[in-house]
Amino acid sequence: MRKRSWIITAAVGLVFATATGTYVLVTDGEVAVSSLCTPPASTPEYVAAYAPTVVVGTVTGPTRYTPDTGDPSTGVHVATLTVEKTLKGPQQRDLDLSQSVTRTAQGTYTTAEPLYQPLVTGQRYAVAVLDRTQDGGRWVWGAERAPDEAADERWTAAVDARAILPTATCDDTRTITAPPDPG
Repeated sequence: MRKRSWIITAAVGLVFATATGTYVLVTDGEVAVSSLCTPPASTPEYVAAYAPTVVVGTVTGPTRYTPDTGDPSTGVHVATLTVEKTLKGPQQRDLDLSQSVTRTAQGTYTTAEPLYQPLVTGQRYAVAVLDRTQDGGRWVWGAERAPDEAADERWTAAVDARAILPTATCDDTRTITAPPDPG
C-alpha cells in the first residue's frame, strides 16, 4: 500500500475513533456493537432447507397476540395450525405456532418478509417450523399462503431440492446499552 493510502486510512480511523469517543463522553452512555447472523430466507428452498419441519395446513385457532413490553406494536402472534400434509419432518395433527409480527393500526398483523406472512385464521399456508423452544412452543421460520395445489407443489419441490444454504448473512447494528447519566 502506498504512503498516501496509509495516511488516508489512518486519518479516517482517527476521525471515527474520535467521534465515537466524543459521543460516549458527551452522552455518558455505553456503545455496543452487535451482530445478528441468520441463514437466508429469500427462497422457499432456503426456508425449507433450514427448517426441520415443513407442513401445509389451515389456521384453525385459537389465536392470540402478546405485545412486546418495550414496543406494543410488535409482539408474538400465536395460532393453531391443523396439518393437512407433512412435507418434511414428523407427522403431526395440530401445531401451536408462535410468530413475530407487527400489529397495524387496523388490528391486523404484518411482517417484512414475503416468505414470512402473518398467519390468519381460516387461511391455508405452507409453513416452515423451527423445533421446540424451552417453553414447549414452536416458531414459524417461514409461512406463505397456500390456497391451492400449485402452492403445495411449489413447497414440495422446495423440500425436495435439499438446497445447500449459503453463508449466513449478518446484520451489524450499533446500539446504546446504557442510558446517559443525568447527573
